[in-house]
Amino acid sequence: MLTTQWLGYTFAFLAAVCWSIAPVLYRRGVDHVSYAGLGAVRCSGYIATTALFLFFTMGPSAFAPPDLRTLASIFACSLIWIVLGDFFYFSAIHKLGVSICVPITSAYPLLVVPASWIFLGERISPMVLLAAALIVAGLIFLSPKGGNTEGRRQIRSGLVVAFLAMTCWTFGILTNKILMQTVPVPQLEWWRAVSVTAGSWVMFLLVDRARGLGKISLRAFVEMGIAGALGLAVGNLLFTYSLSFTPVDIVSCIASVRPFLSAIFATLVLRERLTPRLAGGIVLVVGGIIAITL
Repeated sequence: MLTTQWLGYTFAFLAAVCWSIAPVLYRRGVDHVSYAGLGAVRCSGYIATTALFLFFTMGPSAFAPPDLRTLASIFACSLIWIVLGDFFYFSAIHKLGVSICVPITSAYPLLVVPASWIFLGERISPMVLLAAALIVAGLIFLSPKGGNTEGRRQIRSGLVVAFLAMTCWTFGILTNKILMQTVPVPQLEWWRAVSVTAGSWVMFLLVDRARGLGKISLRAFVEMGIAGALGLAVGNLLFTYSLSFTPVDIVSCIASVRPFLSAIFATLVLRERLTPRLAGGIVLVVGGIIAITL
């Protein structure tokens, strides 16, 4: 039991690593295309990676679609989880700024923990709640200082869309665990990639009319594709497999350390300064990881 639990911890942590590397490449991507365009272009790596994974794990016959009801469920849940959730997230960043939006949306485990108890019947332990509190406190320290200069109305609307993003992510995490009980993980991730790719391109067309697509260089396109492969395919696969060994509340708390890891990668790769405030956030996040594994 202990071995399988630690396997779940490892998969969840590696998923956080993948989700933390992707923003480094996303940062380059936004210089070439809008957020909606970035969401669409990154899917090239997502759908290619999931197709290869399905082919090598289950064979060509596994590409046959499941029954219509299951397929519709995968499409609906994936669109809410990733396409709509990320749309609200980008809107919150625009309205609130990174310093306010990042710690707020990173607190989604506080929604997942009670939701997993209510809908999945998973037990809530005091240590999980303590770990969640430590992680969220660490994320607040990791966020840059400074308030938002927009008016009260914009701040209120930003808080609403931030909460909607967290709600979409919570819904996606819970339904993902339910769906993986009926659909093999490689097939589930493939059809999720199909639905997210379709939904992201529709969003790009509706929001921006695909403007700027022809100006993206090959290098930028490849980088965004790699970011999509890491952030959506590999990260999601590791996260999904972690749910097979560990309760969803613990997995979500471990995966929520991705802003902490992003700060580390930003320091090493982007040469951002490691401040005492950032170091304090790291200590709190590491304390949360230790508490969650006790």
